[in-house]
Amino acid sequence: MIRKQYEVLFKAMPTPALLTYGNVDVPALWPEFLKPEHQVVDGATVTINGIRMGFVGGGLASPMRTPYELTEEQYVEKIQALGPVDVLFTHIPPAVPQLTYDTVARRFETGSQATLDYLNEFTPAYHFFGHVHQPLRARARVGKTECLNVGHFHGRKLPFVIDL
Repeated sequence: MIRKQYEVLFKAMPTPALLTYGNVDVPALWPEFLKPEHQVVDGATVTINGIRMGFVGGGLASPMRTPYELTEEQYVEKIQALGPVDVLFTHIPPAVPQLTYDTVARRFETGSQATLDYLNEFTPAYHFFGHVHQPLRARARVGKTECLNVGHFHGRKLPFVIDL
């Protein structure tokens, strides 16, 4: 089943593209579906046209035991290693209640205090994330940073694209 979902997802993915993992992703399967112009970035930065972008994939450990979960310590290490960036991409949102509440599931999803701390320290212009499928708020400001939930592919059937 997951291979079928990846087939649909990667077929819709534009090229070139920078990608990072979500908590339900199985990184070992991605090479079967990646196109040559796709670059997976996780715990690292990429600079394009003078814009420095940082990526932290995966989710935090949870009772759901999804395939790509990190301990709090692993997550903190990855995000702190980025240093300052202009744009931050993570799978999970910062620990901001309006951004972590899922209106359909009627619960707070996992948000990251480490991400919130990063935003307050480095103030990137933008922070793009997903994880919360039906958020109470899809965007909010954390200090000078515009935070935007770019949704989930299953619901939109289109990847979120930023043209640099």
